[in-house]
Amino acid sequence: MSETETEESRFEEHAGVTYLRDRIGRIPVGELILAGPRTVQFLTRSASRHLRRGDHRYPDIPTRLMTFGTAMSVLVDEIMLAYMATTRLNLGGAELDRIAQETIAGIEMLEEAGVYEDPRRLHPEPPTPNVRTRRKTYRGVRYEQVAFESGYKPVVDLPGTTRWLTVASNQVGYAYVLRHRKPRPWIVNLHGFGMGNPADLLALRALHYHRDLGLNVIQPVFPTHGPRSAGPDGEPALTLDYLNNVHAFSQAVWDVRSIMAWARSQHGAESFAVHGVSMGGYLAALIAGLVDDLDCVIAGVPTVDLAWVMRRSVPDDEREVLDARGLLGTMADRIHEPISPLAFKPKLPASRRFVYAGVADRIATPGPAHVLWEHWGRASVLWYRGSHIGFAWSREVRQFIDDALQQSGLTTGMRQ
Repeated sequence: MSETETEESRFEEHAGVTYLRDRIGRIPVGELILAGPRTVQFLTRSASRHLRRGDHRYPDIPTRLMTFGTAMSVLVDEIMLAYMATTRLNLGGAELDRIAQETIAGIEMLEEAGVYEDPRRLHPEPPTPNVRTRRKTYRGVRYEQVAFESGYKPVVDLPGTTRWLTVASNQVGYAYVLRHRKPRPWIVNLHGFGMGNPADLLALRALHYHRDLGLNVIQPVFPTHGPRSAGPDGEPALTLDYLNNVHAFSQAVWDVRSIMAWARSQHGAESFAVHGVSMGGYLAALIAGLVDDLDCVIAGVPTVDLAWVMRRSVPDDEREVLDARGLLGTMADRIHEPISPLAFKPKLPASRRFVYAGVADRIATPGPAHVLWEHWGRASVLWYRGSHIGFAWSREVRQFIDDALQQSGLTTGMRQ
């Protein structure tokens, strides 16, 4: 193992413990206790999966041997599911009434604007931003913090637009950059929910891509995360407040394309790979259908359907009140269509599309990754042995990403 990989591994262990400790304290004890039995139930089903041949919804997803490490990572997934459901998806009746009314109005406005006929209308190309750059250091890693005025304004003045745009901290875009002096290909690393801080430079292997593979690295911060947050990271995004989800991903696409335009204009960038994990995997898959000149897109542990995420994540005792307002049915599907990767045909060849997912994933589950894989013409795929968060420790995943970059011509001749 190289010095860089050893450094990354030490950080990942520390970051994972800190991340979980901070969030476990916010989960009701009852939900926390149930994470154990849910883990055992899943592992029992997995152990008997090979006996149910012909009864698999996704027969292309292989059965992988479950280890002790896999079991522990599944437990962490279950804990994180409890955290996400109990801290973000419990809303009062008045709030749910507002959301239902705004969602109905938003669907009508999108229909009138022709967005469902051509979802690209919701995602215009942004101008090149004026950026402010500061040199910083995190745990010995020197990087540039790039800040710029987002300038995002929705093409359709949807309900909740004023509310979304009045969060001042979110109107400034940020990215963490590792850059060589000479021109090199770039990799755009897109983080997951609750991330967006300099710690991600190590958690998402930016050092490896920069030092070992010789790439320039951009890690944009997703709206409402990291320095853009006005409270707990990501809380306003990926919730039952569906118009917030539309604004969040629309602004995320806008900001990523903005920072890529800056790299082209100011640093002569010509070659780009986009890699995302979890929420970032969803965003990477969405960008694959909107940006013309990408050399490689790697969607890691992705989902492709936010309505499905909501239906899967809401606490059981909330379902009746949500169903009564239609918030878990076709209305949820319809409002999220214009920001779904499945609404767009990928613009780069199938040979440069890559998907990886954990067969023991309890957060996204491997099913959505299979749907994306099919939508992408059965592009290169890795079904690794592990859970959702297990991607960070998986050697299979690390090798798969490195191979994808090499096969796409981005690391040929670079320092290995």
